[in-house]
Amino acid sequence: GRLRRARRGMHEVKLSYAASTVSAMKKPPQKSAQRELSEVAAEGVLNMVPVVGGALALAFTYAVGFAHNQRAQEWLADLASAVEDLQDRGAAPPLDELVKDEVFLDAVIHATRAAQATHQAEKLDALQHAVLHSFGPEAPDVDEQRRFFRLVDQFSPGHLRMLSFLADPGGALERAGIAPEQYMAAGRSAALERLPEFSGKRDWYDLLAGDLSAAGLAQPNLHAVMTGAGVYQDSTTQLGKRFLGFIDASAAS
Repeated sequence: GRLRRARRGMHEVKLSYAASTVSAMKKPPQKSAQRELSEVAAEGVLNMVPVVGGALALAFTYAVGFAHNQRAQEWLADLASAVEDLQDRGAAPPLDELVKDEVFLDAVIHATRAAQATHQAEKLDALQHAVLHSFGPEAPDVDEQRRFFRLVDQFSPGHLRMLSFLADPGGALERAGIAPEQYMAAGRSAALERLPEFSGKRDWYDLLAGDLSAAGLAQPNLHAVMTGAGVYQDSTTQLGKRFLGFIDASAAS
């Protein structure tokens, strides 16, 4: 009995410390951190946390969990708004039909897992567009969708911008406010180097191009000398074009 009371007292100290720490964080209006902790305690989750963990470790666990859940809620709210916008325009089926679509539900789950692991707007946008392209007659089959979600999760925004460049080098320059230069003969890297993001960073952009090539999305040939017209030709594969269309990148045709 004495040991049980001691353990209960230590849990209460940990919960109090965690509550005071997490309550200092920004709280969403839907639910306070104190209420979140109370619900967790009521469900008995604290009983699974070792007593020797320390109050600071417990506070850290709940603080990170709170922030993680908040990120997921924001992502799902943005996704719901985008789906509703499509429905208002007659471009998406009603909700009761969507939730019966197993492929759509798979897409939401895959995208949400990836979205929880990033704060980068470009990746979040790509994931949202991918979900919105997961239903309808033009949607990729379920296996290809799964592969595409894995690639978005794996790639950095730099990969996505590199692929967009390879699909339309001239368009990438124009979108950056840079007039395409006319070459007699050059490699694609000459045009790529004019983008500030990649200028003077050959090791970096060669790595990105290699990753895209290994994934079967492009055949970059960045340093092969070609005609001036060749510098600005699309060097993505058919798979790369489908991937760009799925994530709604600016280079998608």
